[in-house]
Amino acid sequence: MSGRTRVRRATQADAEAILAVKRALALPPDAREAPRGGFLLGASLQGYRALIGAADVWVLHGTDGAVAGFAVLLPEPVLRASELWTRREAIRWEVPSGWTPPDDGVCYFDQLAILPQARMRAPEMALTALRAAVQSGHQHLFATVVTHPVQNTASLALLRALGARRVGSVDEEYAGVGRIVSDLYYAPIDGADERLEETRAGRRAVR
Repeated sequence: MSGRTRVRRATQADAEAILAVKRALALPPDAREAPRGGFLLGASLQGYRALIGAADVWVLHGTDGAVAGFAVLLPEPVLRASELWTRREAIRWEVPSGWTPPDDGVCYFDQLAILPQARMRAPEMALTALRAAVQSGHQHLFATVVTHPVQNTASLALLRALGARRVGSVDEEYAGVGRIVSDLYYAPIDGADERLEETRAGRRAVR
């Protein structure tokens, strides 16, 4: 695998490498020292093992063969069984008149984490996860982006390329971090991969 990158579905053997990527991108105690571009909150080793067993998890191998990134997408059955779904009443919706948040055919882009040396592969990871979601029959995609205590800007360009729009915000509490405020984004998943392919980064990913 030396000299090239590759995306594949994660296995249980990848859990520790995924956790290592997460730790490398963790939000530091002083939010002002957060890495430029993006940071990652979330799961423990056990949590990632559970995600690998139940959700759509993909890993990116860097040119040295090591795991350099991963993507986690929660398909509808997993999303509905998650703590995220139980907290949906806490969402502060900010939607256009006449638009109703969908309740069926929904999936959630939970995490997209790429080490700095491989960040140009982010569109490839996103495309892989999106195509799997489309093939599984999903119609609607949600994602959140942290805005407080510091803004996570890494995924915004990808969300815009997908045609996602901000539809609300939500407050959460994370151990060791405290209060987190996130913006909620929505995109119709039908055609989202084609919209991403139309961007320069997306065309490079397809090639």
